[in-house]
Amino acid sequence: MNKLTLTLFSLLAPLLFLQTNCKEEITPPIIEQPRDTTSHNFVVTRIDTLGDLFSSARAVDIVDENNIWVAGEFYEKDTANNYNLKYNLAHWNGIRWNLIGIKMQGFGGSADTSIQPLITIRVFGDSSIIVTSQYSSFAKYNGSKWISFAPPEGVWKHFWARTSNDIYFVGDFGSATHYNGQTFTKMTTGLTANALLTDVWGDDNYTYTLGSSNDMKESAILYTNKTDIWTIANRYSVDNQTPSPTSMYMGRMWSIFRAKTKTKLWVIGGEDHGWLYEVTSLSPFSAKIFFVVPDVFYPRFIRGNVDNDLFLFGELDAKIWHYNAKSWKLFEPAINSFLMQGCSVKTNTIAIVGESIAGITGKGIVVTLKHF
Repeated sequence: MNKLTLTLFSLLAPLLFLQTNCKEEITPPIIEQPRDTTSHNFVVTRIDTLGDLFSSARAVDIVDENNIWVAGEFYEKDTANNYNLKYNLAHWNGIRWNLIGIKMQGFGGSADTSIQPLITIRVFGDSSIIVTSQYSSFAKYNGSKWISFAPPEGVWKHFWARTSNDIYFVGDFGSATHYNGQTFTKMTTGLTANALLTDVWGDDNYTYTLGSSNDMKESAILYTNKTDIWTIANRYSVDNQTPSPTSMYMGRMWSIFRAKTKTKLWVIGGEDHGWLYEVTSLSPFSAKIFFVVPDVFYPRFIRGNVDNDLFLFGELDAKIWHYNAKSWKLFEPAINSFLMQGCSVKTNTIAIVGESIAGITGKGIVVTLKHF
């Protein structure tokens, strides 16, 4: 997209989002946050390598700066000098990283268990941790042992948990599942089998997800109000030529985030540049461009603490855009050949995880930053 097209899109975008509709308007209630209470000052506190060749850190969750958990796949050499998957979890205790290998149910519900690559993690405390594997297996830690569940129908890639007994999983083929602490329930999304749901987030009342197909023929934002059915807030489909709202296209859907109940709902769309949208109404859907990401940034996630302390994470080289209610600033830790897979923000601690992509093989990387 050239600069002229981008400029015209930015000017016309609000007009594209207008839709005459007699539906009851569902507007995310907003409480204005204090203005300009955060700085643009960051420092990299640690850059750590986890595992040996072929390793990758895939997801991270922060309890505090001395209690950080990373899910992934961490290989080490065996006695025959071969690289084997020995660990899939890492814990930072403020002094060192400890690698852990937890066994999961086999793919397709097999009774066989093995150490599988982990791709998501959520930590509620030392006695409550949740993870999923590359094969959609699910495991919970109860303070003394890990309990693994056979994977139900669906291909999970992301989850958001209100509590350890209220979890929403999303992934490929438009699949979504809700776990209530006892059972897994397949959720209806209304999307085609080509849809790839790329992020999920929630608050006290709603859960939100979004995604696009690889061929870019379909993109959508959905929400649910503590039910097992998703409502499509907006959808663009090339095949049926009936985007809803009419004529609206926000690009590939990457990430959705809300700091807490009654704050703004944010969406990242677009391609290499990307746009940050502020959603102003869910039904009828309307949104406005809040920030046009300059240059080639490849934004993949938006996270933060409050609306005046937001972070856009780029896929390459650990770059971060930070918003403090008055301005945006790019922070570049200069970590070359780094592919970001996951991120987490907790008060003044930020963690980015991924892998080194230098050469033909890489290693798991954790970048920890301090915001002051």
